[in-house]
Amino acid sequence: MQSKSKPTTRAEGSKNSEQSNTAANANTEQCKTGANSNPEHSKHVNPEQSNIGASADTEATSGHTLSSDDSAGDDDEEVQSTPCSQTEIQTPFPGMKFDTWEEAKMHYNKYAHKIGFSIKCSTSKNSTLDGQKDKQLFVCNKSGKNEDINQLEAPPVRQRNRTITKKTDCKARLRVKRKGQKWHVTYFIEEHNHKLVQKFSLKKYLRSHKGIPKEEKDFVRMLHKVNLSAGRIMRIMGEVYGGLANVPYDSKDLSNFMATIDEEHKHKDMSILLAHFAKMKKEDPDFYFNLHTDHADKVDRIFWVDGAAIAAYKNYSDCLSFDSTYMTNEYNMPFAPFIGINRYGQTIQLGCGFLKNENVESFVWLFEEFLEAMGGLQPDNFITDQDAAMRTAILQCFPDCTHRNCRWHIMQNAQAVLGNFLSKHEDLRQELNEVIDYSMSIEEFEMRWAEMIMKHNVSDNTHLSDLYHLRATFVPAYFKERFFPFLQTTARSEGFNAVLKRYISPHNSLHNFFEQYLKLQEKIDVAEDSVEFKDEDKIFRLWGDYPLEQQALDVYTHPIYLRFRAELRKVTSYNVQHVDGQNFDVMPIKQYVYGYGKNRYRVEANMETETYNCECCKFNRDGLLCCHIFRVMIQLGATEYIPEKYILRRWRMLEDTIVEEKMELPKVPSERKPTNKERQLIRYGTLCNEYTRVAKIASTSDKGKAVADKYMLALEKDLLAMKAAESAKRKNKKKGNATQDEAPDVGNVGHSGQGSSTKFDHVEDPEYVSKQGRPAEKRKQSGLHLKASKPVKCSLCGSNQHTAASCKNKITPVPEQTEIDFFRNMV
Repeated sequence: MQSKSKPTTRAEGSKNSEQSNTAANANTEQCKTGANSNPEHSKHVNPEQSNIGASADTEATSGHTLSSDDSAGDDDEEVQSTPCSQTEIQTPFPGMKFDTWEEAKMHYNKYAHKIGFSIKCSTSKNSTLDGQKDKQLFVCNKSGKNEDINQLEAPPVRQRNRTITKKTDCKARLRVKRKGQKWHVTYFIEEHNHKLVQKFSLKKYLRSHKGIPKEEKDFVRMLHKVNLSAGRIMRIMGEVYGGLANVPYDSKDLSNFMATIDEEHKHKDMSILLAHFAKMKKEDPDFYFNLHTDHADKVDRIFWVDGAAIAAYKNYSDCLSFDSTYMTNEYNMPFAPFIGINRYGQTIQLGCGFLKNENVESFVWLFEEFLEAMGGLQPDNFITDQDAAMRTAILQCFPDCTHRNCRWHIMQNAQAVLGNFLSKHEDLRQELNEVIDYSMSIEEFEMRWAEMIMKHNVSDNTHLSDLYHLRATFVPAYFKERFFPFLQTTARSEGFNAVLKRYISPHNSLHNFFEQYLKLQEKIDVAEDSVEFKDEDKIFRLWGDYPLEQQALDVYTHPIYLRFRAELRKVTSYNVQHVDGQNFDVMPIKQYVYGYGKNRYRVEANMETETYNCECCKFNRDGLLCCHIFRVMIQLGATEYIPEKYILRRWRMLEDTIVEEKMELPKVPSERKPTNKERQLIRYGTLCNEYTRVAKIASTSDKGKAVADKYMLALEKDLLAMKAAESAKRKNKKKGNATQDEAPDVGNVGHSGQGSSTKFDHVEDPEYVSKQGRPAEKRKQSGLHLKASKPVKCSLCGSNQHTAASCKNKITPVPEQTEIDFFRNMV
């Protein structure tokens, strides 16, 4: 149904004007626009103005400039306030006044929202006197006529399917003219020749009412920084507005706005990232970074690590996990984090890398940068995925460390080729997993593997042979003497990548990744502080009455104590039998014990030297005594305490004693002079070392602290006075050079002098790789054991022992008969 209003008479116009004056006086202090009603004015053009209206219509549709007199007139009377609230929007009328044409547009747009149509700016004219805008015409969004699409030439290339507003040559419009300091409505047509949108939830899709307010744009920017999607932001705004239907924009508008935010930094990624690095270097002198560029000066390798991670690496260099399977940026550069384990068993980040190409050269560069940042200290044990280039680089850069491949990764590859075969040999599958899991030595593994192959007659299976050739890279028996606490896989790295997915979009730039990385690092620090507080403030209930458990609760961090307690509980699953001398056999009471299987374990216990050895080697592997040793200790009555040599320092709580720590001073090569920043750091480090020694003496008593406070206040007062005097002296110099803050040093390290702010001036962003959606994971979910795949049945005979290609019951296909042959056979 068309919403076509009936023309109002003079009497009706006078009545409406009186009502508008009454509403205006009631809202004088709430609105900016003004209205001076006149009985002669009406909401529609009167007959005397028909020629003017026709002229305006013609001009509006043709797009020519409106004809008008030059701006003149006086502002001799005070305007009345026009109601401008959402619920009481006054219908415009000739003679209505506004302070600016923008206010007129805003009022007309609010009126349009109330009625149910959209407006747009049409023609305008500038004054010949001052060159400023003199007239402005606003029209309905459906004014004019659509071009005949069928008459247009076909585009040479395929274009996107864009919708076009259906125009009906609507004549509804509003014209304002500047007279003095005010803008007057000189022309207004209210009637529309099309349907108006009455449903409130649909009005937000009208073009002039569609948009994100400025204040909400700032809020959206903040939410975009924490990697919230457009859909989640819309749900938040729906709560703010009281429902999604009330939000004046949709998720597509949010997506487009968020895209413009990212577009602001396009082609500036490296410059912004280097600015972040420079800021970090200024705040953290130990911050280390480096870039590598290709022949086109495009960045293809990046590495950075902060000072806190460098300090933590000195305590946790005994085991690292490294993985490069996760894509997190728009350049398809895999993210390669160095992951460690802290005293609470938590995952910590010890360095970040990005590599464009996963080849030997790239990995060698990354590992050498890691060593440079860590002062040449190699990791003791290193676990990675099954990558030949990575292994070659590790052997070259970390010759003293033990490298182990991720068992999960190897078993996943074996599952793909052995799953169907093992589904037909369930006994073989169970024995294979048992041999890999519970072989106590290399010799035992070799013997059990050979027996398994002979027993099941699978010596000709090439896939099992390939798995056997990889045994030294993943089978636990080959690493039982090495420290890989609570892991056989790169699950630590995988978990870190899983957290990244909640912080970082795969379409993000590198500088955005760095910003999110800082937030993630802050989250890790807060989690560590939380556990540290619980160590000091909370206490666990002991499982038993053994004194050694109380000792473990006192010395271990709480997460490690829980692992200790779980191990201690398993003593109830074993019996012990004395063999001879110092040797004991620990046997499971039931058939199976979680984590140890069905095996019996030999424990050697020397009570004089308090030395215990178990062939499961849990202490060497995890840094905790095993349940077998605890069972023998209970049998021998040695439950008073755990020998100190079996309590690793890396699992202990932080010591409460004051340790006099000396700050490392920056090293400056003798061939050059130190910079101002380096001289300041040298002075700062020297003072810290001196005052630390004094603080340790003063902290022994309250009297000592009072003396130290007295002299510290006096010292601070003298230093502030000296600083003020130097500042006044500089200001009094007539021709002195203005003192400037030293430019941030973006060199790699604070002591080597390598690199400067100009070192990376020529670098360009990595090559952009277009893609859609989140990149597919390189890995699929599976376990550490080989599983039986769903049997593949023969399509010919239905047997699951072979496929159709090797089926002996093949049926020779009968050639198709023609119609003549068919009837001939019938005869």
